[in-house]
Amino acid sequence: MGARFAGYTPEAVEACAEFCDMLSFNIYRPRVDHAQWSFLDDLGKPAMVGEFHMGATDRGMFHTGLVSTPDQEARAAMFTDYVHSVVDNPVFVGCHYFKYADEPLTGRAGDGENYSIGFTTVVDGLYPEMVQAAKKVSAEMYQRRSR
Repeated sequence: MGARFAGYTPEAVEACAEFCDMLSFNIYRPRVDHAQWSFLDDLGKPAMVGEFHMGATDRGMFHTGLVSTPDQEARAAMFTDYVHSVVDNPVFVGCHYFKYADEPLTGRAGDGENYSIGFTTVVDGLYPEMVQAAKKVSAEMYQRRSR
């Protein structure tokens, strides 16, 4: 699957495409803009989002992570739009959300990240807006992709 690029140069991506079956990228943005990723169209390889997330601090931890939203409803809407932007791009074959549960308030080992980005809190409480958004977008993505 390649290197799961967090940063890249066009030369590195082209070299990866020569030797890998799939290209993968961490894309921490509100959505995957096809125009920005159109350079992948001519490489002849599928691509996947290895990591993305969005956070809010109206409930849960005190840091929104790398992509922030004002509240859980906006986070669910951005999640839906993000997944749609991947499904609607013919080069991309999937995306992986980082991560299932919020990170610990005191920070994860190694770097101290304590983002409010999960589908669940650190005590297994759900963010219902995110769960409902994931159910809805998952139920419609195959039909949407086949359009």
